Amino acid sequence: MSLFAVASQLEKENRAFALLHIIECRGSSPRHSATMLVPEEGMPTGTIGGGMIERLAIDQAKAALAEERSRLFHGKLARQGPDAVGSDCGGAMTIYIAVYPRRPALFLLGAGHVNRALAQIAMPLGYEVTIADPWEGNLYHPALPQACKRVGGKNYSEILARLPLTANSSVLIATNHQDWEVLEQVMRLPLRYLGLLASRRKAHYFRDRLQKERLATTDRLARLHAPIGLDIAAETPEEIAVSILAALVQHHRQNKSDGETTADRMVVEAAGTATVE
Repeated sequence: MSLFAVASQLEKENRAFALLHIIECRGSSPRHSATMLVPEEGMPTGTIGGGMIERLAIDQAKAALAEERSRLFHGKLARQGPDAVGSDCGGAMTIYIAVYPRRPALFLLGAGHVNRALAQIAMPLGYEVTIADPWEGNLYHPALPQACKRVGGKNYSEILARLPLTANSSVLIATNHQDWEVLEQVMRLPLRYLGLLASRRKAHYFRDRLQKERLATTDRLARLHAPIGLDIAAETPEEIAVSILAALVQHHRQNKSDGETTADRMVVEAAGTATVE
């Protein structure tokens, strides 16, 4: 299977991968122009020349995938000196490692008006949406996008046990009357984002209760977004959904820009000065 066929399959399966591009060579190097694919899990496809330079580039790609940030890797084919990789060819290579992370996983707990509207606008932005509700009438409402995943159960305790929640997951709680049951269970999880649809009064009450019952540390409480959404004076479910998604995008983008690497900036600058002949 070709490199780009593999990339297409990984993207379809929502699996992260990195593309390694040789962008500069000096002296005697095994390859002068090549691309290689390194998946988050599994074997690489293609080669940038083999040997120690490739082995170290793969290690760098795995680290970049873990950080979800692209980077540059410099390797000198020598045994000593800066960037030496432990070989005797005498050349040097610069490799750009372009990271293609998984689509963000968004879990909507409760399939009411707001979360249905949120599912409709989140999917076109690339979110992988899972909606969960113990009431089947909500879970299979015709307004929900066909492509979103659905998880049901007798109650939210049973549902939460079925959800593949990880540190890369964003969770939004908007149930009918079971917000506390859900919140006390997910507060201890290391989620990327946790939001609660609530009034300021309800959010204050829940924070106070979490603290009094010692169900969350001060650090975890600070990560709870409640009330959720940007303050745009939203009223309708659709407007509230827009405010919530805007807050999610803002959170994601700000965290990305705070950790922007030199490699990211160099690629942006290069793109800005590129010309088409």
